Amino acid sequence: MKIMVRSLLLLCCFLACAAQGYAQFNPTLNIQGILKKSDGLAVEDGVYSLTFNLYNVETGGTSLWTEIQPAVPISSGIYSTTLGTITPLALSFKELYFLGVTVGTGPVELAPRNLLTSAPYALSLIGQSNKFPSAGVVKADSIVLKGGMLARGGAPGPNGVNKNGYAFSGNNGDNDSGLFSTSDGKVALYANNAEVLTVTPTNVQSNTNLEVNGNVKTDNLTLPGSGSVVYNGLSDWRLVETDNFVSSAEGWQVYDKAGNQSMGWNNGTSSGASDLVHWGGFAGDALLPGNNDYVLKKNFNLTGVGSFTQIKVKFRYYFIDTWDWGGGDRAWAAFAGNASGGGLFVAWDKMFYKLNGSPDLGTTEFLAAAQFQGEDNQVDNWNDVEITQLASGSSFWVYIGAAVSENAANETFAVGAVEVYVR
Repeated sequence: MKIMVRSLLLLCCFLACAAQGYAQFNPTLNIQGILKKSDGLAVEDGVYSLTFNLYNVETGGTSLWTEIQPAVPISSGIYSTTLGTITPLALSFKELYFLGVTVGTGPVELAPRNLLTSAPYALSLIGQSNKFPSAGVVKADSIVLKGGMLARGGAPGPNGVNKNGYAFSGNNGDNDSGLFSTSDGKVALYANNAEVLTVTPTNVQSNTNLEVNGNVKTDNLTLPGSGSVVYNGLSDWRLVETDNFVSSAEGWQVYDKAGNQSMGWNNGTSSGASDLVHWGGFAGDALLPGNNDYVLKKNFNLTGVGSFTQIKVKFRYYFIDTWDWGGGDRAWAAFAGNASGGGLFVAWDKMFYKLNGSPDLGTTEFLAAAQFQGEDNQVDNWNDVEITQLASGSSFWVYIGAAVSENAANETFAVGAVEVYVR
């Protein structure tokens, strides 16, 4: 009797407890087939011995798995059985398999072999919880998610040993580089198990150098005291202290002129804090020394703001009342090493004087004298001044003063909005 396989319908299921783990898990595969004779009629009813083989090629090759079932009931040519009940299905199911069937002890396997359809690849699942993988890596050409995806929180660990978060492998990918959540309200990007970018609801922090090749747009950029902006390899100026004089002199003291020294810089004894003046409107708040012989001084200590090699101080200098040409009136600002003027460095000096009977400002940049004349105790004009020096340690003094020919009722000065920058 010649028997041929007309069709073979394959189904599969698992009969195991997921909690026992893969090592104790014996997957099985339910199949159903039809055996017909060469004339197309079903084989006679009865019990037959069937041999099942699985191959990874459609023809030829070597069987990867074999199971002999000696008593398979067949009715009207139809049989149903479960593979793996005698010989464990110890295959990975990570590739295509073809099923070959032999009836009885015949040496010839029925043709053609039948390709296992997609259902057997559910063997990669473990029981009721449907967790990937049962063993090894689960791969897919594409995955479509309708309900989102969750991953276990925590850092990846070296080479992804903790199996947390989302990492990458294959094609030179790195399984401890990716996206991970290490605590509530925190998401971090890791590279080689190092946290390089951290995001929280209120902050984004880069833990390494951040290079931007395009444009950066922001409403506000806040840097720590030791932070700096570097472009073209150069560090930009960074603001480290501001004196606004809204409610106090903020450490600025007045020092009386010493002896006949016209600029009054070498008296190291303070006469107290400077007075304040609040002009409001455009002029704003300022220090008003009260006497045009006084010099304003303040010691700045920038310990803790990071390294720097240059210092810049910006302020507004107010010229009040009748600063004039003939008296040689002058405004000035300087850096110094201490309150007595040790290492004094005059960084700004503006003088009014006459040369050969004609107005001449020399190297200064003042406007015509008429623009500094006005009513008593009114702001007539100002200069926005910027002075710089090389840094020598973190502590330095700033001096601001005047040398005028008339009393304070006619000629005096004020200082407002001091800003200190370093780089």
